[in-house]
Amino acid sequence: MNERHIRIHGDNIVECERTLNMIVEAFNASCVLLKHPVYFPKYRVETGSCAFEIELLSGHGRWGGIDLGSIVSQHGGRLRESADSYITEIQDGEEQVLLAIEYCSALPAGNNAWQRNGRALASVMSNVPYLYYAEIGGIELDENRTPKAPRYPNPAVPFSYITLSKDMGCVCLPVYRSHPSMTEENMKLYKDTLGYADGLRYLKGILLGEDTSEIVASLANKALALVKILSDTRQRRDTLRGNEWKLLLNSRNRVSRLARYDGIEWKKKSASKVAVTDTFDLLKEEVESLSAKPITAKELPFCIIPKANVSTLKNWLKKTYRRMNPAVDTKKELAIVWITGFKPRGDDSRPDRGLAPLCRMLLGRDANIMAVVSGPGTKYTWDLLTKSPDELCNSNGLFQAIFVCCNYLLVDSTTCNKKMFISIKESVLPREDLITFPYIEKPEVSYFEHDTDCAIHQIFAHHEADGIYECFCNPPGGDWSGISFYRGNEEYKWTSLPRVSEASKRPDHIFQFSSGDKPLFVTIESKGLGRDLEDNIGNRLKDYIRDLFQSEPTAYRTSENTKWRFFDGTLGKVGYGLLAVGAFLYKNDEELSQHLDRGNLDAIFAFEFGEVSTLHFYSNERGALIGSHLKQIASEQGTFIVKIH
Repeated sequence: MNERHIRIHGDNIVECERTLNMIVEAFNASCVLLKHPVYFPKYRVETGSCAFEIELLSGHGRWGGIDLGSIVSQHGGRLRESADSYITEIQDGEEQVLLAIEYCSALPAGNNAWQRNGRALASVMSNVPYLYYAEIGGIELDENRTPKAPRYPNPAVPFSYITLSKDMGCVCLPVYRSHPSMTEENMKLYKDTLGYADGLRYLKGILLGEDTSEIVASLANKALALVKILSDTRQRRDTLRGNEWKLLLNSRNRVSRLARYDGIEWKKKSASKVAVTDTFDLLKEEVESLSAKPITAKELPFCIIPKANVSTLKNWLKKTYRRMNPAVDTKKELAIVWITGFKPRGDDSRPDRGLAPLCRMLLGRDANIMAVVSGPGTKYTWDLLTKSPDELCNSNGLFQAIFVCCNYLLVDSTTCNKKMFISIKESVLPREDLITFPYIEKPEVSYFEHDTDCAIHQIFAHHEADGIYECFCNPPGGDWSGISFYRGNEEYKWTSLPRVSEASKRPDHIFQFSSGDKPLFVTIESKGLGRDLEDNIGNRLKDYIRDLFQSEPTAYRTSENTKWRFFDGTLGKVGYGLLAVGAFLYKNDEELSQHLDRGNLDAIFAFEFGEVSTLHFYSNERGALIGSHLKQIASEQGTFIVKIH
């Protein structure tokens, strides 16, 4: 049997395991957990013709000598953006990056839809294939958790993946699945755009080194079909429609084609929450007067100035912004990306990092793009931009994206003493050979919250036969898109989770234990250090569950019918018990009782990590029953021991 050694480097254990599960599903294979440190799980996946030993490394940048974000950046990616997971293969003392995967279970609408575009661009720039997994058709809820309507991304976002993939000759495509709360009506509408099965085929082909061109074409066609449906079903005519998307995709010069487009008027929306300067308002009016055209969609903060009008804009900039010499190329159309960049108090607006990459992905490598930044940045930001743009880019993802993706930068902000125009050199999309880096068999790791989360998941997940169900797992950077409740052969899910209130706190983990005639929910708050637990955190964790059961789930499925369906019924009164647990790294015995009392908790998990880790367990009378479960699981797994205090 052909033996292969694979690693999955992930943002957290949830995203590592999602990728592992897709490999198992792609090969219809068996999967066995091997004896390995509980914070560094290892599996054996047998397919019949070959076997994969797969290690999961959760938490980018924590493993000594291995930082996939930095490695991708150094090999042409140039952006400090790490995908949710990377699949690598170890051969001859090296790891080779095979595939990057991004997961998005949140509603892919508004600025959330494009905040991951930088990760896609970084992967393709370093010649790493990239798949973006997202769910379509999720229901937005109002403040009372009453269903309002499905939320969808602007069609330009999935289209940008298709254009980048075509331009660069490197796979960069979205893979859409139906959201658990998608209605039957929308399922019929979008069924031909769903590509999860194709994604599995592509993943299998990548691991086997097979020709995947037919699968890639299928994924691209499904993405384009989704773009058409998203645009054609919009109530207003604010994007391209129908076959216009395909014509644009196959155009020799997308910028010129868009500059001639007469179907939609472009007008800059005002950011009412953020103060702007008088000159910024004048700039906006001037651009609108120069026959500015939208870049595929009216609502996006992008536009194109036709080539014939670029000289007029250049002269206007010289006249209005005195002491500025805007060296804009007047022989080409000029695209403008309008970036607020900062929230009203001056902190970074993270989704805005994706605007410049999205614009570049839509227009291609030869477009001229000017970023206009108008938000209230800090004095430190503007001083560093003036003195050392490279240093600013190394510490600020927004400006790094601008300097990688744009040709020019114009700053016109109420908090910046002077207006700035910067010509950016080498704004191109480079390509590198496949990424390899030295293999480290046992990378050192500084234990912290990632490890407690990984250990909790490894200990309690996958024990349904013992009456233990994982309802929710939310490690740092994780997925909090849904909480499940199991009743008989039915699973109910709350999506679009309620926000945290002053009285309640969303747990990091929720497990459901079968206990007598009613379920027992074990809620867990995970930290690196015990002192980081909040006072009274136990009651707040329990209140979150109580609040949750005051509302109805949005999706359900059964063991016989495993496809999710929108839930429009009534769950009824559910009786349940609640326990609250605090988890952290072990320091000494004294702090176990200290943090149990201070946090109003029922039990403490304190981890002492090693080749075989020790879980120090301390509880009150209510929490004591968890101890027996821990001892049973420890004897089965052999990766940790339990010390009951």
